[in-house]
Amino acid sequence: MEDIDADRMQVHIRNAKGNRDRLVPLPVNTLNLLRRFWAVHRHPNWLFPSRHNGLKCVHKATNHMDEGGVQLALRRVVADIGLKKVLAHTACATAMPRI
Repeated sequence: MEDIDADRMQVHIRNAKGNRDRLVPLPVNTLNLLRRFWAVHRHPNWLFPSRHNGLKCVHKATNHMDEGGVQLALRRVVADIGLKKVLAHTACATAMPRI
């Protein structure tokens, strides 16, 4: 996978917001999970190949999984590892001059 740089622990995100490419950090646990997922299907080109023809033929897929399928797969991974996103509420105020 040319978009995953395991040596530098980065993922190359193509055409992100603003049509710009980005390099984002890749946590070790995420890399390990992605490796385990790839080991299931071993598709030569896709990390998330289409499962349209079933799991037994996924290694022969000619295109990637649709966006909804990727989101579902990632939700399952997040649930499996027990990741919980915690948002800290921040008070925001604007200083205005007194008139």
